[in-house]
Amino acid sequence: MTKTIISGTTQFKYDEVEEERKSFGLTVFPSGQILFKTPKKASTAERRAFLLKKFPWVQRQQQFFKQFRPKRQCFTSGSDVLYLGRRYQLIVNATKEEKISFAGSKLILSGEKNIQALLTAFMKARAKRVFAERLQACLKLFPDYAGEQFSLKIRQMNKRWGSYLKGGTIVLNIDLIQAPKRCIDYVIFHELCHYRHKAHNKDFFVLLGQKCPHYKALKIELERKILG
Repeated sequence: MTKTIISGTTQFKYDEVEEERKSFGLTVFPSGQILFKTPKKASTAERRAFLLKKFPWVQRQQQFFKQFRPKRQCFTSGSDVLYLGRRYQLIVNATKEEKISFAGSKLILSGEKNIQALLTAFMKARAKRVFAERLQACLKLFPDYAGEQFSLKIRQMNKRWGSYLKGGTIVLNIDLIQAPKRCIDYVIFHELCHYRHKAHNKDFFVLLGQKCPHYKALKIELERKILG
């Protein structure tokens, strides 16, 4: 449910979700959207008090993300394509045969049909392969997960880089294929930690810090690489 809270001349809209949890949770996404998770038993006064207390933090987070301006992908020869943290120059050749390949710092795309569709399909195929490889690599740092089954899904997501679904399904944002592998690993570590700790509580961040010691720096790098 979308709500609005006002304090003086300042206000912000947020999506409120009630859960079976003991503490409040607040997330500001790169888009500027705000997700507020609240215990079902929390009163209106308690919820408002928490949000008012977090006003300065919310403003700082939104201001932080404002410095990044998403770059709209162009699909013409000479434009940039970001893949695994590296920029490639897109070269488009009009040929009947459809083919995409890397050549040094260039990404050569040949075809006569929709160039955007060809490139999108190529990146999705790459994402499936790379994400699956990184998931297996990250799982090696969770020996206590041995025997557990994890599945991977790839989606276009507007609010987050990844999510963990009940039953061992990890969902990753397809845009992560633009980021360096270390940033992809950070997102996977984050979601794997949710297998043990559903909420972003102290225990969750202790575990994340053990598995991915530089997660804070990687989070910033991820935002800058893709949104900056």
